[in-house]
Amino acid sequence: MITCAHPKLIFRHMVELPHCECVFCSAEEEQTHRTKIYLVFKERHKVYQRNGIKGNWEEVTHREDYAHVWEAFEHAVTDRKIPSFVAATSDIAML
Repeated sequence: MITCAHPKLIFRHMVELPHCECVFCSAEEEQTHRTKIYLVFKERHKVYQRNGIKGNWEEVTHREDYAHVWEAFEHAVTDRKIPSFVAATSDIAML
C-alpha cells in the first residue's frame, strides 16, 4: 500500500500582484477538500501559507512541503486552466 505524505494540491484561483511581486493563490487538497491560501513570490522563490487560526502568514520552509506547493503552483501556471487575474493598481489599502 502506497501512502502519500502530501495530498494533491489543486490550485483554483490566482491573482498576480505586480506591485508586491507575488501571486495570491487559493488551492484545494484533493482528498480532504480543505482550502489553502498561499502567497508565492516567484522571483525570490518563497512561499507563504495563511494560518487562519493565528491570523498570520507563515513561510513554508520545510523542504518537502515547499517542493510540494511549488510543483503544484508551477503545474497550475503551465496548465493555464484556472481563473488568473492581474491586479492593475497599486492603490490597494494596506490593513
